[in-house]
Amino acid sequence: MSFREQDKEMWLIVSDVPRLHGPWPYVVFVLSIVLPGSGTMVAACAGYTTSWSKCQLFIGMLQMMTFVYLIGWIWSIWWGWKILHKSLKADAEDERMLVGRN
Repeated sequence: MSFREQDKEMWLIVSDVPRLHGPWPYVVFVLSIVLPGSGTMVAACAGYTTSWSKCQLFIGMLQMMTFVYLIGWIWSIWWGWKILHKSLKADAEDERMLVGRN
């Protein structure tokens, strides 16, 4: 495996946000704005059924540690938006699939 392939694989692992259901995407997004990093950490716990995502927890901690420099705050808002967008997009795809079956 070349360095480029390893870099791509690592980027996919780090940048893959969890898909949340119900009110959780909205809660995570608001938490990401109000208290940077907390939304990412909640998503790390609520977004996976088998176990917590250590990578997402670590990202949430980094966002929390760097929010005083505004970098973590902007990063947290962007991450919260990614989680909200992925969850809403997946819900819309599920609805289209269910409507298509009937």
